[in-house]
Amino acid sequence: MSEVSEEVLKTTVIVSVYKDTEALGLILESLESQTYRDFDVIVSEDCDSEGMRNFFATRSFQLTITHLRQEDIGWRKNRALNHAVRSAQGEYLIFIDGDVIPYTTFVEMHVEQAQSNRYLSGTRVELGPKMSSKIRHRDITPKVIEKWYLLFLPWLIADKTKHLEEGIFLKPNSFLERKLNGRSTRSLLLLGCNFSCYKADLEKINGFDEDYISPTVGEDVDLAWRFAHFGITEKSVRHMANMLHLYHTRSREGIMEQNQTMMHAKMAAHAYVCKNGLQKL
Repeated sequence: MSEVSEEVLKTTVIVSVYKDTEALGLILESLESQTYRDFDVIVSEDCDSEGMRNFFATRSFQLTITHLRQEDIGWRKNRALNHAVRSAQGEYLIFIDGDVIPYTTFVEMHVEQAQSNRYLSGTRVELGPKMSSKIRHRDITPKVIEKWYLLFLPWLIADKTKHLEEGIFLKPNSFLERKLNGRSTRSLLLLGCNFSCYKADLEKINGFDEDYISPTVGEDVDLAWRFAHFGITEKSVRHMANMLHLYHTRSREGIMEQNQTMMHAKMAAHAYVCKNGLQKL
């Protein structure tokens, strides 16, 4: 693995969670095994669950972890994220969700590719139910899948894994990586489960818009068009900052359309700096 910049970039990894301590344990174990170690962790809980408090009371990790929580009165992930951003000690912020397990090179790749006025956007492999269950029950480790990913392809295909190609790691600036990530005609959707940026760049748009009170759009897509107004552009870390998404059922009917309608209204009003964000304007 290539050397990270000699000047250490103070970094905070923000993990958004809601009650799933089993998945969080797997995530934190992966963060303990990162090839790049100069970072701290904020666990941003959109809840104040007894299970999460017990988890931190009975588990210990070789990480500097801050656990932030708030009253559970509906989906308020953006509020929790803004709290985490304000509390972050790092000048560079990496955001992941509580249902994704990063590869061991994940943090290094985000830090190595970091640039001011750029946000890094990655994707994830969406595992099927059987492989996810094996990982949760520790019949197999994410490290093994990472190391022998191509050998696991037949089982992953049989388990109806989505976005299989996103699990293939490519060295930065290799011919194939440049070929796949250098397409100016292809814009990668900003995914809240795998992106990073300088804290100062996020402050330019006043952080996450807390007007969104349901999942999708508000914690990811909404950021991209507001970033663009300030010249903060996307840089892909596909095939570099890889992660595995644990299977779970989704119930989001109508949510996407509702949030997109809100976002389009904000775009029409040129609301590049949200009023209900890091600061209340």
